[in-house]
Amino acid sequence: MDNPPRAGEEKSSPSKRSVPSLDSCRKYLRHYLNSLQLPSGSIGGVMECYQFVDSRKWLIQNNASMKTSDAHCMKIGPKLEYIQNEGEVSRWKEFKQFFDFHVKMSARCWIPTEFWLVNDPGPDMEQRFSVACGNKEDLSEDREVANEIISRVRLQRKRNPMASQLLRIEKRIAKKAPELTSSNKHVILMLCMDGYLSDEFGREGSKVKQEFVDRLVDISKLPVKLIVRLHTDNDRVTDFFNKLDSKLADIDVLDDYFGEAMEVYLHNPWLTYSLGLHRLREAGLASDLIGELDERCFTTHDIHRFCEDFITGEDVDLPHPRDDWDAFISSLASVLSNEKEQWNAIKKCQTPWIDIQMLEKMFGARKRTTSSARAGRREFASSVASASAFESNCNSMTLEQVIQRWSHQPPDYKTLNSMQDLLVNMPNLFPPKNTAVEAHEYFGKWKCLSSEAFTGEGEELKSLLKRAARRSKLFLHPDKWPRDLTESQTILFKTIWDVVQEQEMKTLS
Repeated sequence: MDNPPRAGEEKSSPSKRSVPSLDSCRKYLRHYLNSLQLPSGSIGGVMECYQFVDSRKWLIQNNASMKTSDAHCMKIGPKLEYIQNEGEVSRWKEFKQFFDFHVKMSARCWIPTEFWLVNDPGPDMEQRFSVACGNKEDLSEDREVANEIISRVRLQRKRNPMASQLLRIEKRIAKKAPELTSSNKHVILMLCMDGYLSDEFGREGSKVKQEFVDRLVDISKLPVKLIVRLHTDNDRVTDFFNKLDSKLADIDVLDDYFGEAMEVYLHNPWLTYSLGLHRLREAGLASDLIGELDERCFTTHDIHRFCEDFITGEDVDLPHPRDDWDAFISSLASVLSNEKEQWNAIKKCQTPWIDIQMLEKMFGARKRTTSSARAGRREFASSVASASAFESNCNSMTLEQVIQRWSHQPPDYKTLNSMQDLLVNMPNLFPPKNTAVEAHEYFGKWKCLSSEAFTGEGEELKSLLKRAARRSKLFLHPDKWPRDLTESQTILFKTIWDVVQEQEMKTLS
């Protein structure tokens, strides 16, 4: 099980194994991409990711906290024509839906996968089991065994000693590291969890959390791509893992489909984040650029790269928007006309992969008026709020004046700005734009939001504002402030916190 045979390879220990041909695996992988309605241009990029994957290891939390009902299952139309949120379910039920899909995909596409339960599931049940790690003739039995074990798991123990199990997995991967490095391959390590951590005796606390983080840091030094699939809506858990996401180079922290769709939209509202795209990320078959969709606002250069890698592929010579915006839009629209519309979890209807009108609104006018001499200059996404009135005179303002121009509407500055304006324009309060306060690395941890993400209305706008406000609390809460803040930095954070809290009560309560 340490050395599962890849497609087209045959291992002779302990006996000769039969594995599917590489062409057969590619055929089934293509079938899966088609069933997920992914663009035809995405196939090349996915195949490239696939060939670098040696195997996958899943570490699955199976303790009592997974019975908590704050997770979400999907009701999926037979042709992906709708994807509905079934409401709050147990974390384990959400995990099982996620598990069912990827077990089937592992078998069909021959992705050798070892599943490892954190706690011993009990008599007559294996704590470790695998799919596509033996003979191709055994795939049907592999799936049956895997599904039976998960269906019979009883979530009785409180403890969740993730760190000790990670150490065992780390040792197994370390043995293979030279071979993986020489063959330019990596192992995908998937952590399926809700954030609760303990040691083997059930003890909790900061020491246990630090040991878990240390294990991840050590594993990240190996040829490993780390994916954390969270099965909870707990804000503290999300914050903890988002901090890890910024510390470790090759890690992707994923929420459920609905949560990730919101995160992507808050940064890049021009994209329809489909279930197929989410499944690719869960499978470890998405590019690094795709993994950044929920992290930052893309520039037109990023959008061009994304479209080449995922929408058009190598067969279409897509003009660069920096050189000819109209040609880029025209060519992209032509390709999109041949692709199926996807379920949009934000709009709750089917929409094209890319909203051309949104791109035009965000970048078009500026691109047409930018001279070729200035086109090579570093470009920032339009979603970072456009310069507000106070910015031009910021150097001559006091901190109180800078804050007032952010928080209240001119000319009398007595009425609070809208919740979306407060959140989108928050970076204008941070150095270097705001010279009335000293620089601090903590300012850089704020992830800018797209102003165009808040152009909807009704429930759509309310849901997005709730998500954005939730994120702002994790950044602005006094418990999160660095201990070395200066007096002016403290005043700034406290005032932002108070203003956002006040407007949230008016807008969302």
